[in-house]
Amino acid sequence: MDSTVSASKGCFVFKKQNSEKNKKRKSKGKKQLKSNELKTELWHSTFIDIWTDVKSKLDDLNESIYSKFISESVDFMTTTNNTASHKNIPTACLLTGVNLPDHESLFGLLASSLEKSKPPVAVAILFSEHFTSVKSAVVNMVSQLINSKDDYSDSDEEIDESLNQKSFIKRSECSISTLIDWYNDQPIGTRVAILVKDFEMCQQTVLQNFILLLSCYIDMIPFVLAIGIATSISNLHNALPHHVVTKLKVKMFVSEASVVFLNNIMDKVFLKPDCSFYLGGRILEYVTEVFLYYNFSIKQFVESLKFCLMEHLYLKPLNCICVAHESAQGDLFDSLDEETLKELTKLRSTNYKLKLDYNLKETFLKLIKELKTCIEDFNIGLRILQILVADLPNSPLGTQLREMYSIGMKKHIIDDPSFKTCLQLLKFLSKGDLLTKFDKICHILKNSKKNKRAKYALKLVQSYAISIEEAQLSNVIVEAKTQVDLKPLENLKVVSRSQFKKKLIDNVKHEDIRPMTEFEKARSKTLDDLTDVILRQFLTPPTTMPLHELLIFDDLPSIKRKIIGEDRAAQYTAFVNPQHYIDCDCCELEYTEQILKTMPDICIVYKLHLESRFDQINIYDWLQKFISVVGSDQNELDNDNDVDPALQARFIRAINELQHLGYIRKSKYKADHMQRLTCGSY
Repeated sequence: MDSTVSASKGCFVFKKQNSEKNKKRKSKGKKQLKSNELKTELWHSTFIDIWTDVKSKLDDLNESIYSKFISESVDFMTTTNNTASHKNIPTACLLTGVNLPDHESLFGLLASSLEKSKPPVAVAILFSEHFTSVKSAVVNMVSQLINSKDDYSDSDEEIDESLNQKSFIKRSECSISTLIDWYNDQPIGTRVAILVKDFEMCQQTVLQNFILLLSCYIDMIPFVLAIGIATSISNLHNALPHHVVTKLKVKMFVSEASVVFLNNIMDKVFLKPDCSFYLGGRILEYVTEVFLYYNFSIKQFVESLKFCLMEHLYLKPLNCICVAHESAQGDLFDSLDEETLKELTKLRSTNYKLKLDYNLKETFLKLIKELKTCIEDFNIGLRILQILVADLPNSPLGTQLREMYSIGMKKHIIDDPSFKTCLQLLKFLSKGDLLTKFDKICHILKNSKKNKRAKYALKLVQSYAISIEEAQLSNVIVEAKTQVDLKPLENLKVVSRSQFKKKLIDNVKHEDIRPMTEFEKARSKTLDDLTDVILRQFLTPPTTMPLHELLIFDDLPSIKRKIIGEDRAAQYTAFVNPQHYIDCDCCELEYTEQILKTMPDICIVYKLHLESRFDQINIYDWLQKFISVVGSDQNELDNDNDVDPALQARFIRAINELQHLGYIRKSKYKADHMQRLTCGSY
């Protein structure tokens, strides 16, 4: 590859020449587009409809969760006194947690709320990269305030465009004096809000001097600060000395934890009966694990679910038909070709019993309707189960709906050992607690008016509540003992230890049972009936139903590597076979170990370093191998010490890039050696 010899230049697109192979591929692609035109339009329109609905719900939910946090912060920053008699800078410390990828959207929402507030507020957002020096922070602050598109001086429609161009201030002219002149032209009562997004990553000495500088001009410009803190408020006092903290009037505002956002998103958006996108248990477990153990980012979590939806619908007309409304399913089914219909006969969930006959359409629509009914019942059963077991000690089934959903999607949750533990704990509940749970269950069943099974279950739960309420706590019920109960205890004289243990267990079984009260008996019978009659039917896993693959996305291998990229594997592929990414003919390999002089320098250096059998690599020997591959003319020189400076520079640059990527480092023992940090391929 002649045009690129370094990874630092590897961010460009390389197009192959118009060869015959490319022409064949292009022509073949055009034919596929024509044949898949219907599939493309169907999946794309379905994806847009579903995600638009989900996105609107997410926006409403985020706004409702953030509303209190944002409104309190805005009220503090717009109403706190910062006049000449109060020279402390009002500072809102926003404890936003460690969900760093979501901070940008949070501060954007805060900035827009401040700009819409009735007391005029001019906003500037500063990041950690702006605090390389005090001058850099001041220049960025003044530039954002004066050159803002929403400048109050530009609100007049009659201002000429030439005047707007003159009002633009160059960065070299941005200073505090310029800001004072600009502020004198603003409406009375205007405040200047400075939002510092990532406090922990800022250079503390620069931030200290910046705060002291603002405090010097608080008499002329009413500054207010908002500092985003990811850890705890103690870090603010540890990072800033006393004489700086005394210049601030600090008030703390705590945002909801990321896990709260996660639970609300799953409970109120994706696990609702009206949602058209259904997740499998393995997929939900995986994306939740990525959220909890990688980034705590709600934004990336939602993007992962968006990608799952795209993967589920992409060029799959059968999946799109399942999601569509009942009135449109028949017409869409008629538009399918025979190859697509053959996919129905290959589904494992139907045991390959579907056949291409005149009853296929009727059978397909009937099975989809039954599957959707099962999913609706499953969601109702999960919410009933959550009421019963969420507050139990040690939470055997978890406390959140998403945890029970993941278990219930993989197997029948009633048969899980954890549920049996929950049932034993439920049989120790008091009368008041049990009646409270039954009231909440009745409320859920009443809200499911369109579900026929819910109406029947509501009558049963109401009868259970009546029997519990009428049961007396003091009345003891003594049952007549059967012949089995009257069986005499066995003699404990035994020979071996195992026989002794067995006889002890048998004797315990035949001991007198503690007499139960009327309430205890009613409680035990009610919970058993609730489990067998209601929960067992409602919590039938939808993944046991026919055609569930078309409606429930649970293809974990297809999205696992795409959601969490394997960086080392991608880098190894790029180094060993650069043609895989840059798609050039000059780097095409006959076998994996081959090294071509046209490959990027870093690829050649990496492959040569793999040939070393030791951790310590001699730089001079490495250079000679590199020259033998790249510089064909260099071998003809009589003196081996005469190295082409251009080749030497290319070699050093490639080594520095490998060191930057973490494959090698300088040796601690030998000055002319590099230490290898990786073993094998990756």
